[in-house]
Amino acid sequence: LPERRIECEFFAHPWDLISRNTAALETDLAPLRGRVRGRVHARAVLLARTRITIESGAVIDPLAVLDAREGPIWIGAGARVAPHTLVEGPCFVGAGTQLLGGRIARSTIGPACRIAGEVEECIWQGNSNKRHHGFVGHSWIGEWANLGALTTTSDLKNNYGSVRVWVEGAEVDSGQSKLGAIIGAHVKTGIGTLLPTGASIGTGANLFGGGRFAPKRVPAFGWWDGERMAEHAFDKFLATAKIAMSRRGADLTEACAARLRELFDATARERNA
Repeated sequence: LPERRIECEFFAHPWDLISRNTAALETDLAPLRGRVRGRVHARAVLLARTRITIESGAVIDPLAVLDAREGPIWIGAGARVAPHTLVEGPCFVGAGTQLLGGRIARSTIGPACRIAGEVEECIWQGNSNKRHHGFVGHSWIGEWANLGALTTTSDLKNNYGSVRVWVEGAEVDSGQSKLGAIIGAHVKTGIGTLLPTGASIGTGANLFGGGRFAPKRVPAFGWWDGERMAEHAFDKFLATAKIAMSRRGADLTEACAARLRELFDATARERNA
């Protein structure tokens, strides 16, 4: 076959996407000329308005601030930015997402999310929730995750050193001085959950040991109560997932349930080690 040489970046780990996300947002959104098709209250503030896109059906409430001076902002169709919310660009807010107060900076947020508090340089996949106060920075949050009130990530070590992350049974140096948590799909955290720098939380994990630092590595379908790690019963996990998805008008298909079961079986050794 013909061979073509190209210049490109290679992403080997999730934190590569986190560290490059702000620049990618700038590159993707910068060519777009700002336009306002949604409803902006007269007492909302749009800074650098020509760099702000607000799609049809989106609502910007009074006392909300969209600050695009450091990068463009895109507010998707049907999204809402509530009062006392500061959005700092570059930032992408997916369709139907609600920003419910706090500071949202330099992040990509997927569709149908519910986000509040302080969020900085994160990637949120669709239908994930953080409705209350708490800081989440330099992190990846999977779809259908729900972070309870005051869930907080550490994204910087006290000595400002490079953050190490658990990968395939061992810690590796990420090369990043700022890195919060990598959180899988359908993860649930209880009130006051504290996640250490470089935390890795597997799909379907349930953490409810509020006020104590969670383990740096929580395996998929782990069940951590603040004292010990156990296995999340798969049938109970599946029942919770179905309820959570139904609240957004989505169904857990048989194919998806089967794939989750495969992942549960494939990760059993780590949970039971």
